[in-house]
Amino acid sequence: MSYSVEDIRAVLRMQTGTDHYWKVCPFKNAPVITDGVKIMIDMCEAYWLVNHISSYQVERRFQKEEFQVWKLERRQDNTATLTCDDGNGHILKKEEITYTDFPLPEGIKLYLSNGVLLLPSEY
Repeated sequence: MSYSVEDIRAVLRMQTGTDHYWKVCPFKNAPVITDGVKIMIDMCEAYWLVNHISSYQVERRFQKEEFQVWKLERRQDNTATLTCDDGNGHILKKEEITYTDFPLPEGIKLYLSNGVLLLPSEY
């Protein structure tokens, strides 16, 4: 099912906490996700994004960071940049995505805190 950008934004704005934690990625050290992230990946068809973030969590430099800020910055040509920093602006990873169909033109920001991936509004 395809959702409009306005519908996705409206639903994500309402996410301020979680009732459940979801394990959606089979990788070792993969974070659990909140209800808000689950809704986002369902509405945006972005399981790939959680898998991508999770795949880095096996690396030592990511395991040492209790707090991470992940930003997907989408461009009009359907390319994007995925950046991770430590919350203090120190870049841990920056990767160019050659194609994405992520529906939000502004992209998305996610926090990874102590093994939980969440929306900033859920922090």
